Amino acid sequence: MPKDPIHPKKRNAEGVMESPRQLSVRDHYDVIVCGGGPAGVGAALAAAREGARTLVIEQYGMLGGVWTAGLLNPFFECGGRGWVVDDLVNRLTQEGAFRKWRAHDYCFDIESMRRILEQMLTEAGADLLYYTRIADSIIEDDKICGVVIESKAGRQAVMAEVVIDTTGDGDVLARSGCEYNLGRESDGHLQPMTLMFEVRGLPHDYEQESSQVLYDQMMQAIKTHSLAYELPYPRCGYAPWIMGTPSPGVGDVQSTHVFRMNPLDPADLTRGTIDCRQQAAETVEILKRIPGFEQVELTHTASQIGIREARRLVGRYSMELQDLIEGRRFEDAVTSCGFVIDVHHEEAAGKEVEMVHTRIKPYEIPYRSLIPQELRGLLVAGRCISGSHEAHASYRVTGTAMALGQAAGLAAARAVREKIELVDVDGRALRATLQQRGAKFADDVKVVHQS
Repeated sequence: MPKDPIHPKKRNAEGVMESPRQLSVRDHYDVIVCGGGPAGVGAALAAAREGARTLVIEQYGMLGGVWTAGLLNPFFECGGRGWVVDDLVNRLTQEGAFRKWRAHDYCFDIESMRRILEQMLTEAGADLLYYTRIADSIIEDDKICGVVIESKAGRQAVMAEVVIDTTGDGDVLARSGCEYNLGRESDGHLQPMTLMFEVRGLPHDYEQESSQVLYDQMMQAIKTHSLAYELPYPRCGYAPWIMGTPSPGVGDVQSTHVFRMNPLDPADLTRGTIDCRQQAAETVEILKRIPGFEQVELTHTASQIGIREARRLVGRYSMELQDLIEGRRFEDAVTSCGFVIDVHHEEAAGKEVEMVHTRIKPYEIPYRSLIPQELRGLLVAGRCISGSHEAHASYRVTGTAMALGQAAGLAAARAVREKIELVDVDGRALRATLQQRGAKFADDVKVVHQS
């Protein structure tokens, strides 16, 4: 009968001391992408298509991250990204799994997204490793050369020439000793978490007018029917929203909010998820009392609570509020963004001090914001790149995250092929290549979500 060995540990006054152990090396890759969400699939597709032997490590049994495990619609800022982002949009469209939502945004079918992403990564030649978490980083001579993983197979090492942190929360950069920021500079306050959920039974061709209109309808239903429910946010621009999907009568709902919780604390994640799941059920009961919504019913809540903000790298360039206001351009820009500063803080909601009212111009994000100040061999892509709390609230949307990922994957493959450090990859050449492959930069981008 099989029997796994026990790794020795000893308790002491300060905790538990683990004895040293030898980890088996599972494999060696050119590029390891840690996290298979929007930024991760962008990075892996780009690296693999450029010829790098690439592995994606993902904690869930699917790609897509917040899109699929988190049920997050719409696909904000997906237009004009070029290359692998355009390829994804085209494939979703060809399958009838992509539809316009409101004036400038698009929603997708979540099951189609899961399958198409797997097809694309497989075609590109990338390896996928599901049900696996990143436990630690392997650092030698100020360079990351691999990661320690945990799975049903136990604890193993996977080695690489370049590691890309697309975990969203910056798990790899933190375990690699990189400096990072957490929360609002003035008080450390983090944006709230939201558990998305899906409903069916919406009116035919339903399209929401505004968050304020639906909020007023819900408040009227609570009053008229004497419901013992309270909405978790005031009248504001950020919630509630019902996004119609390509499936008739089906919508993904952005309504639940839990404030002043730490997304890096599993106890807060647990409590927040439970609170939000209850909020989802209550929201549906309210919606049923609104004329035209009588047939609405909850189908399921997301597997993963949505985290808006966690760690932010301290990199070689930090995106700041003034960069957005001025619409800064950079020679080494790898993507652009025109999304509003979408801060969900409850103390400002519905007031003129909401950051969403801050006038910004289309701006660019430089390659330097993806590179740690000291550590070699690591790139960061997605919402955990280097930037302030306010700037992050704009560029954290998934279209920008995937575009940042494709730039990181391109840079990683070039560094491996040319046997150079990541900091020596020419950012201007990255920009030129991405532009040749259809990526639009700030001069061709409009601020289409400005309040």
